[in-house]
Amino acid sequence: MPHRTILLFSLLSLCLLYFLLPLPPKPTFFHHHHQIFSRFPNPLNPCPPPPRIAYFIAGSNGDVARILRLVHALYHPRNQYLLHLDLRVSKQEREKLAILVGSVEYFVAADNVNVVGKANSVNNEGSTPLALVLHGAAMLLRYCEDWDWFVNLDASDYPLISQDDFLHILSYVPRSLNFIEHTGNISRAEYQRIIQIIVDPGLYLGIKGSPHVILSRKLIEFSILGWDNLPRTLLLYFSNTKFSRRGYFQTLACNSKEFSDRVINSNLRFTALDNTTQKERQNLRLSDLNKMLGSGAAFAGKFSPNDPVLDMIDSLVLHRNQGMISPGGWCLGRTGRGRDPCQQWGDTNILRPGPAGKRFEKLLLRLMANMTLHSNICI
Repeated sequence: MPHRTILLFSLLSLCLLYFLLPLPPKPTFFHHHHQIFSRFPNPLNPCPPPPRIAYFIAGSNGDVARILRLVHALYHPRNQYLLHLDLRVSKQEREKLAILVGSVEYFVAADNVNVVGKANSVNNEGSTPLALVLHGAAMLLRYCEDWDWFVNLDASDYPLISQDDFLHILSYVPRSLNFIEHTGNISRAEYQRIIQIIVDPGLYLGIKGSPHVILSRKLIEFSILGWDNLPRTLLLYFSNTKFSRRGYFQTLACNSKEFSDRVINSNLRFTALDNTTQKERQNLRLSDLNKMLGSGAAFAGKFSPNDPVLDMIDSLVLHRNQGMISPGGWCLGRTGRGRDPCQQWGDTNILRPGPAGKRFEKLLLRLMANMTLHSNICI
């Protein structure tokens, strides 16, 4: 079965809001012209139309199996998935991932899982991770015109709720909101350094935050297309700093009048802190499962490859059998005895959220409890 590759270009309960801008011409891709999924809303369905998520998933050497498992756990035909393996990975491994993606019937039929064909070098302590995320976002903008949120994940991450849960709850959330963990606590020396470049003493510096974000399409368009000078000006600074991916989107959103009141200080992600250092622990374990699920978070990380806790999440939350995708409301086949219900496909607008969706809803309500759409919650 043929497989697709994408070339990555180099680079330095609420109302619905849609902000879609004209995009530059699309690049050329290899496509499978086998589209059998319904992309039109059901007029008899009283619920708001589900959003579409654009996932950018990055990995490194030895991550082919982890990425493939993550995509199976995250899969929904409405979404887009762009997969990247950095230059530490051999050409053979990258081609292996593309071949494996091309062998999955669902991915081919929905035409929504792509592998980056030209890898970039990534240094986690430099600016290259930020450049990689921006490149991935730019490709997703050009490839698909109708997604609503951009989510970046690592191969070591995993979902804590099904995509039916995620899409159902986000159906009631304004599409303009951005989920970005941030804080303005930085040293005076760091403040003086950025002011020398940006020359704006009133700038809010959201330096310390998570590199994992959930961004609205419009903020991604602002980051890539930059209809004022702020994105380019901030890149002058962040392209020369350590861990730039932990501060760029935080600072960009909180210093733009258009987006500063559209930021929720959370990335909807669970992480565990080391009791001694109070820093993020390297890997989550089975002993963390109850805290993870109780948090209501949509994602968690980091996980060791094939850790038993992943099997527990598959069984208890995602109802996913080994080697299969997580079933959703669009899957009409019979279950049990190792059968795959997604062999029979239905309307992708039909969602069947479960108990994990309730926990996710409670988390969002708590985060938004003190928020108004006219206040700058970055400060």
